[in-house]
Amino acid sequence: MNVEVPSHKIVEALADDVRQGALAPGEMLPSERDLCERFGVGRNVARGAINTLQAMGLVDQEPGHRPRVAVPTLSRVMDSVSELASTFFSGTEGRAHLEQARQFLETSLVRYAVSHATNAHIARLIEAIEDCDANISNHTGFRNADVRFHRVLAEIPGNPIFVALHETFVERLMKSRTIPGNFDAYVARSNEEHKEIVAALLDKDADRAEAIMIEHLTRNFASHFRDALTGAKNAGEGTNTP
Repeated sequence: MNVEVPSHKIVEALADDVRQGALAPGEMLPSERDLCERFGVGRNVARGAINTLQAMGLVDQEPGHRPRVAVPTLSRVMDSVSELASTFFSGTEGRAHLEQARQFLETSLVRYAVSHATNAHIARLIEAIEDCDANISNHTGFRNADVRFHRVLAEIPGNPIFVALHETFVERLMKSRTIPGNFDAYVARSNEEHKEIVAALLDKDADRAEAIMIEHLTRNFASHFRDALTGAKNAGEGTNTP
């Protein structure tokens, strides 16, 4: 009896075709019928393989059209990773893992920035700080400026992997945070720490820049857990309400 090829083997074979140039960007994938004949599978298996390739960012498919090979980019790949990771890192424990990873990444970035940040980088950090100051009472405006400040740090090494990691994990983490009750005071302090980080960069003081970043991120981390505890307490009180 013939054993049907599993879907992931079809995905591997087609991904190899893309990497080796047998399927060029913009070219249509083989039809489901062709895939069925090539791999000896049913349409559901072939369709599942195409869906997986789309989730990986290797295939584009518009409604009513055959799927086409996508132009492979780091951003597309990381987008697909981000969607998968959002499920794995959901909940308090998952966020704790992300927060720890963020601290490792950003403390390394800020130390690197002490020696390698250009005047243009410093100017962009200051612009983000000014936007934060202008949006102390505006949650969305402050959050966007805050994200931009940390993204500049990720851009300083000139390595697209760091930027992709920021977009995939750090930006998602920052934008998913709950709004603290003392929002104005909380973000004002956060932006003062941004200013202290830039001052340390200007003074070429890597130890101080790293220490401020650790304090900055640890305080945000602790704030999330306090919010989680408050939510758990409120939920418990709710269950006792007639």
